Amino acid sequence: MVLWTFFRPEKNKLGLMLLKDKKKNPVVFGEVTLNDTPTGPRPLRFRVIRDGKDDLRRPEEVIELCRRSDRILISKGGNLKNQNKLVEMLAAFHLEADIVDVCRFCLLKKQFNFVNPKSISYHGERVCKECAEEELLRALRNTHCHYSEDAVQRMLEILAKTRDLDRTLGMLDPEELESDVTKYDVIQAKPEEKLVKTATLPVSKKLKGLLLKKSRTLLPVQSLAVEHGLFAGKNLLVTSATATGKTLIGEMAGVENCLKKKGKMLYLVPLVALANQKYDQFGKRYGKIGLQTSIRIGSTKIKTRKTQSMRKSLDSEIIVATYEGIDYLLRVGESDLLGQIGTVVIDEVHMLEDADRGHRLDGVISRLKYVAPTAQFIYLSATVGSPVKLAQKLDATLVEYEHRPVPIERHLIFSSQEKKLKIMARLIKEEYGKVSSKKHRGQTIVFTNSRRNCHRIAEGLPMQAGAYHAGLSLEKRRIIEKQFVSGKLPVVVTTAALAAGVDFPASQVIFESLAMGIDWITQQEFLQMLGRAGRPDFHDRGIVVLLASPEKSYSSEQAMTEDEVAVKLLKGQMEEMHVAYGEEEQTEEMLACAAVTSDLNDLRYMAKKFVADIDFNVAVPKLQKKKLIVKKGQNISLTRLGSIAARHFLSPAKAFLIKDAVTSDMEPLNIVSNLEFFDAAYFKFAPQISSALKINMPSRVFQGAALDIVFEAENLSALNETIQEQLYAFASDFLTCKCKENPFCGCAEKKFGERIIKWRVEGLEPEDIVRRLDSSYGISTYAGDVYGYLDNVIRSLDAIEMMARAFSKRKTASRAKQLKKSIEG
Repeated sequence: MVLWTFFRPEKNKLGLMLLKDKKKNPVVFGEVTLNDTPTGPRPLRFRVIRDGKDDLRRPEEVIELCRRSDRILISKGGNLKNQNKLVEMLAAFHLEADIVDVCRFCLLKKQFNFVNPKSISYHGERVCKECAEEELLRALRNTHCHYSEDAVQRMLEILAKTRDLDRTLGMLDPEELESDVTKYDVIQAKPEEKLVKTATLPVSKKLKGLLLKKSRTLLPVQSLAVEHGLFAGKNLLVTSATATGKTLIGEMAGVENCLKKKGKMLYLVPLVALANQKYDQFGKRYGKIGLQTSIRIGSTKIKTRKTQSMRKSLDSEIIVATYEGIDYLLRVGESDLLGQIGTVVIDEVHMLEDADRGHRLDGVISRLKYVAPTAQFIYLSATVGSPVKLAQKLDATLVEYEHRPVPIERHLIFSSQEKKLKIMARLIKEEYGKVSSKKHRGQTIVFTNSRRNCHRIAEGLPMQAGAYHAGLSLEKRRIIEKQFVSGKLPVVVTTAALAAGVDFPASQVIFESLAMGIDWITQQEFLQMLGRAGRPDFHDRGIVVLLASPEKSYSSEQAMTEDEVAVKLLKGQMEEMHVAYGEEEQTEEMLACAAVTSDLNDLRYMAKKFVADIDFNVAVPKLQKKKLIVKKGQNISLTRLGSIAARHFLSPAKAFLIKDAVTSDMEPLNIVSNLEFFDAAYFKFAPQISSALKINMPSRVFQGAALDIVFEAENLSALNETIQEQLYAFASDFLTCKCKENPFCGCAEKKFGERIIKWRVEGLEPEDIVRRLDSSYGISTYAGDVYGYLDNVIRSLDAIEMMARAFSKRKTASRAKQLKKSIEG
């Protein structure tokens, strides 16, 4: 047994602990009072405290305890006068003591613990690990936020890393944030490897000349692609982080095949915004060597001042398109218009997993393999969970490069929602003040979960900021893109939905939200977004910052909170890719495949080329049963109903819905307004209405209780006159039906869509419609959303017209055609 006697000198007494076997909890806790005697200081009073009660002991026992002890300890920093008396007394009995540094917080709890230079610093003193953790947990509780276990564990890790409680607590204060403290980890870049020299590439002089202007060597992933047969015509699946040079791999193969007369290049992307960007880039870059670029984005036919100048003809050598833009040509039986195809580049191929569009991407790949069997297919992605399996499914050679072109620092900051704007402003300002070795200023992308938040954040930042999302017009998006690329714009605020691809050369990415809409972003989406930080041609490193709010969630169905999700994403690994579709999606894709062949064996071939498992023996009989195809031996053909469904991207269920409406002589406007709802509309003054009426007014017009509040019209007199007039106008125009379920019968949505269509027929452009909704009803929306809605309306009217002709409804067909032309402009 080891015994220690520990003294803490105080002003009028000595605290005493008897410690057994070096344990922190004493076996004896008491107080000693000293008395000055002719022979020196001696114990006058010895009081032992047990269970809150005093036990007076003989003063001489103090000396006896010291003599029995293996070690006598005196606390540093106590009352110096009493400390000197104690040392003098011990010396009189030939006893020595060690002056030691102990945790003051432990002493307050009647415990003992040493501290040393490696202990945790707090308010200018050292405290033990246990007491520092207790203080940290107490501070977290005092914020009145419930931090998740993962968040608490992260804070404890920071405390252990910094050994500084003041700095750790600084994470809770936007004024005290330190990058060294918030840093979660660093994803290191890999040193340059053996790179292929541009001059040695086996390519045409024109292409080589362009490439040499860019660089004398290829980037690592580009070099790997060349080694794996890029210029030997091999199909490749290229997976590597954003900004590693994947796009150029597809371009090099496609342009070289164009120059060698092997056929044109199709460059397919998931987003209209990305298609527009690539169209501009390719047009400028490859127009110099005599190659023309066209763009195809769906079945778009709306004519506006902004889209008239874009080249859309199919005789160009390079065609940039959305997935649906090319698929439309295949579905309508016009694949021959594409001519000889030498290269198909599928950008963002991980979209195969997308719940809504994955089956259509899988389908267009399958159909292109059939119509262009000799073409070279290049698949590009930054995030694929199981690349080996996907490469096998795509019949491609895998080119995988897992390293970043520049290092990325990842930071995690816990913040209330109210403090996020202030933190972002500071981070953006600091980054914009830095200049890289490549002479580029630091610029920031902020990701948030909604379009309205894009504008709220951009308007709230104390510097020039651009709100950027798919709802903006093409012209506005291009202005922001040019300002950012030129370095004039410090920050762009965008939605998670636009993370996949649009090229902003940012050095810093801030996640203001970890959601997309009301759903948490996935691990793949997170990696895709953080990859936007740090470009080798612009920056020396990238910065990624997650702003996570404790207790924050975006719907009542979310079990996790934002701080939990943040830690999960930072710790997470890529999930294995899972590509599977329901029976309805499989049937739709087999119908679309039947549009490009008349041979059952060809249809079976296309089914086998899908990444997902297609049950051919279920899908084809189902199409026959629904009278969408006709099969005679090995020959198949679409029925008129099947042809209409295929060319308009209709599921069988929606095709029959249109058929029933047409055969019952419903007006085309009524049919289309039942098919296409415009839900991207927001009450501009929702916050003022909520405040004045003391209710929670949803901002989305057709969501939750918003319609009910306007319909009831109670206490609207509390609002200012302009808002009253706009709400009354809205109620009068859209909420006056006789349905029992009004305002939740669907009539309001239907009438709202009809109003947009009628304004377009009157000649208003999407931007004019946005202004009219604002001035008439206090409703805000975006030109891009109006454009997209009208585009869908045209597609549906085209289907209605064809369906009406198929079932001899000539008047309906004529009215649908006339309405369609009026909307097209």
